[in-house]
Amino acid sequence: ATGCPFCKVMLSDGVTTRKSEQVANESVEVVDVAQLLLNAVKRGDDKKDGAAEPEPAGS
Repeated sequence: ATGCPFCKVMLSDGVTTRKSEQVANESVEVVDVAQLLLNAVKRGDDKKDGAAEPEPAGS
């Protein structure tokens, strides 16, 4: 994971080359730190969807 757009491009190019040489596993990927954070937040929202609604105040 990287937070720099330039580094992401450079790392992605390197991983693509290594995959074509069959040195790197196909499951290797380069992602942006912001993407990881967004995915984590979305997973948290999915868990809330199944939760019971809170009782209204003053009932």
